[in-house]
Amino acid sequence: MKRTCLLITLLAAIAAQARKPMIATASAGSQIVGQSAHSNQNQTLAADLTPVEQNGKWGYADKDGKIVIKPQFTRAHRFSEGLALVWTGGIPLTDPIVTSFVNMGYIDGTGHWVIHSRYKYYFYDDFSEGLAPFRQQSSKWGYINPSGKIVVRPRFDWAGGFSKGIAPVLLDSKCAHVDKTGKITDQSPAVLPRRKFEQDRHGTFQQKPDAAPCP
Repeated sequence: MKRTCLLITLLAAIAAQARKPMIATASAGSQIVGQSAHSNQNQTLAADLTPVEQNGKWGYADKDGKIVIKPQFTRAHRFSEGLALVWTGGIPLTDPIVTSFVNMGYIDGTGHWVIHSRYKYYFYDDFSEGLAPFRQQSSKWGYINPSGKIVVRPRFDWAGGFSKGIAPVLLDSKCAHVDKTGKITDQSPAVLPRRKFEQDRHGTFQQKPDAAPCP
């Protein structure tokens, strides 16, 4: 009887552990949040979805205009590579002392969260060539893949989208380019002037800049 009770307790503990979300550290290879990998079928369905607004909230409709993801977001991007960037709650606060009240991340074509900020990470761009830039709260920019895995650790003052395997970044106030492993392929010797209200005292952009600092 005791052995049976012990086995039940052990199985319950394992099940509880499996339900815990994965929270990332700021290193390559760690996970932000990955509820489930999006399938090719979801990616195909998502390509036909368009953001629509109802009563101040955003959702998604199919090509016939039928609502398939109910309006619930404060911001909704178009789907890119099977995922769409959405925000809920409000806007990110730039004061490093105050925690942002906005939740942001990426959903699949069924409306399920695939990557979730958990108030710790900021996302501003769509996926391009399998990667998306992100910023850790009060820290640097890096890149994640569609399952929420950090593939390029946060170390840039700003990070842009990929095109033909290369992305523009700002590193130590100088424009540079990186490949998909995070390796610097070239860097300008020119130091860019700091943009007031957009960059913190370390030169890091707090949100997506009004205009990309590097081509």
